[in-house]
Amino acid sequence: MDLPKISLQNFNTNDAQAFEILRKVSREIGTFYLVDHGIDLKLIKELFKLSKEFFALPKVQKEAISMIHSPQFRGYSSEGGEYTDGGKDYREQLDIGTARKPFKWDLNSPLWQRLEGENLFPKELPELKNIFEEYQRQSNKACLKLLRAFARALELPSTAFDELYGLNSYEHYKIIHYPAANAVKGSTQGVGAHKDGGLLTFVLQDKQSGLEGFVNGKWFEVPPLEGSVVVNIGEFLEMATNGYLKATIHRVSLTHKERFSIAYFLGVQLDKEIPIFKLKDEFAKEAKGVDTDPKNPLLRNVAENYFKRMLRSHPDVAKAHHSDLLDRFNFTKEVVNA
Repeated sequence: MDLPKISLQNFNTNDAQAFEILRKVSREIGTFYLVDHGIDLKLIKELFKLSKEFFALPKVQKEAISMIHSPQFRGYSSEGGEYTDGGKDYREQLDIGTARKPFKWDLNSPLWQRLEGENLFPKELPELKNIFEEYQRQSNKACLKLLRAFARALELPSTAFDELYGLNSYEHYKIIHYPAANAVKGSTQGVGAHKDGGLLTFVLQDKQSGLEGFVNGKWFEVPPLEGSVVVNIGEFLEMATNGYLKATIHRVSLTHKERFSIAYFLGVQLDKEIPIFKLKDEFAKEAKGVDTDPKNPLLRNVAENYFKRMLRSHPDVAKAHHSDLLDRFNFTKEVVNA
């Protein structure tokens, strides 16, 4: 399958056809290449350069900023340190979120307060923090512009989704290194099949393939396209449209070469519930509800949904900092309305 390319600049006008193409591509495929996105390509190149320098550091230096030190699930995870779809993910990564002063929370505090905090950056590469924060600013600007285009594509007011994004919205980034397949025994799972949380995901790919999408019962490759970001629809946007838009199922398989990527997940205000937006009748008739796994149901509360995902993905961090939640998130919570 050849993925379509959509220019972010198409949405600078009132060209109805541009929004119709976005709606159809998102409804029928769920993923596409975004070009002319306004993110500085030199900045992206420098961020990949520093990412490779970070992963080339001795393990003891990377482990100094291990996620185990962060109640907010920030920091470094080694290969096999995260689980997806019940299996180990063979990738190492640096998880980064929106940097804010942490709350002094206790067991009676609102759950979302546990997720506010600082990031962990390697002291050996002090320039990584500044380069990343500029990329964060530019990628956020592009992603919010695309989110408004999605609202218009659904014939909602362009600001319809703005209520989901505010002072304590959560942005999540992963800087990722996948090993070559011959470096791992008995597995080719870079990351297992899954949907992303959040509203939208931007994926930057370096030069090596491995990303695969799933449409109509078949897996297809999503090779790197220079100058583009890959856009995936997240679970929260699926929930907000009552399943009219479907979160993209995807995975990464290890190949004969190592692979580098950077993922950005546009989140929602941590203290919010995901509403269902009223679509026009034509679209509402096609909205058949959210696809959810009974063993791992989606929750409309943003903080609860995030914790459910992260406790499963990082059980070591969960036990170290949030052991009181292990029984609470036993996956028997009320699922979202279908």
